[in-house]
Amino acid sequence: MTPAEEYILSEYQDLGSLNENPDVHIVRNKIDGRICVKKSVRSEQRGIYEFFRNTHNTYIPRIYEMVPVEDHIIVIEEYLTGKNLEECLREKKFTECEAAGIIVRLCRALAPLHHASPAIICRDLKPANVILTLDGRVMLVDFDIARTYQAGKNKDTALMGTQGFAAPEQFGFGQTDPRTDIYGLGVMLNYLITGCFLNEQMVTGRFRDIVQKCTAMNSMDRYQNVFELEQALFAACPELKEMITEESGTQSDGQNNLQTEAAGGTLRQKNTWEKSADSYRIPGFRTKTPWKMITACVGYFLVSWFCFTLEFKDKLDHPLVWQDQIINRVLVWLSQIVTILFVWDYRNCRSRLSPKIPLVNSRHAIVRGIGYILSDFLFLVAAALICVIIEAIV
Repeated sequence: MTPAEEYILSEYQDLGSLNENPDVHIVRNKIDGRICVKKSVRSEQRGIYEFFRNTHNTYIPRIYEMVPVEDHIIVIEEYLTGKNLEECLREKKFTECEAAGIIVRLCRALAPLHHASPAIICRDLKPANVILTLDGRVMLVDFDIARTYQAGKNKDTALMGTQGFAAPEQFGFGQTDPRTDIYGLGVMLNYLITGCFLNEQMVTGRFRDIVQKCTAMNSMDRYQNVFELEQALFAACPELKEMITEESGTQSDGQNNLQTEAAGGTLRQKNTWEKSADSYRIPGFRTKTPWKMITACVGYFLVSWFCFTLEFKDKLDHPLVWQDQIINRVLVWLSQIVTILFVWDYRNCRSRLSPKIPLVNSRHAIVRGIGYILSDFLFLVAAALICVIIEAIV
């Protein structure tokens, strides 16, 4: 520690431990009287806290100072007055829209983290780590087990997470990535509405499908980013958008502004999210995993080869002319590509139809399989009808 760093720490007067935690203290700046939180974090998290300090995020406490000390770092951050969601739940239950509103704000808190380079994954999303401040802000705190995404790794070096809220990959079933936080948000949405974990009680009604998609065992079956989840919440609860819009005009920090994810030049606006390459990648290429991309290429090739080698005949069993052959083959190929996109929920196409097509969103694999087969049949029928219409016109 340099003399300058020692001087920085000397500017803060210790006022005692926070919540009886010996590693976290409340301190007061002797110069301006500002109340702050002083805590110790692991040295390997330096990059994460540097990102927090350099990137203003309305939903995360501001970092004022960072001082390296031997094998750890002392962090001085913003002190928040309020209660965490676990404490709030002891006093009252949240309505569906209140719970969804909290999740929307957490999506916006995580957006810049997930789009950092490399991505930052919280890995510990739970009610105890979300503060509802006295002025109505939703703040995400405690990044003690956060990590940065490392491309090419099969799983995390250290297995960490809170039982009940942690995704399967946090216990050795793969490497954590931004979709790990999607899982945590789904569990928290269920917990805020029901007061129970998933294995105790699953939420019913309009948010059931969203929770199920968030908490799918396979991360590929979850929402692929927080913007997709936020849009699904707005679709399920239209009044939520109006509620947040009204609040955005009354809160000085602008945390609920629907046009901007958060303040600060490094944060993207929603139109950037909508044009993000990640959200438009076709199934097999969304995670950039080599073996999945190779498998997808082989699969798309086989589907294309099969469709474009089909031989179509008329009622007299004569081969159609080459123009009609091409049209029929293209339409059959399109029906199969649409089926693939539908089954893998490309840009939430299947989720949006879940109330109308419950089979394909069932929790039971056999029922889902039947739904997928019926869907493929319907797409083929649609292709056949289009062929008939085209032939009639021509």
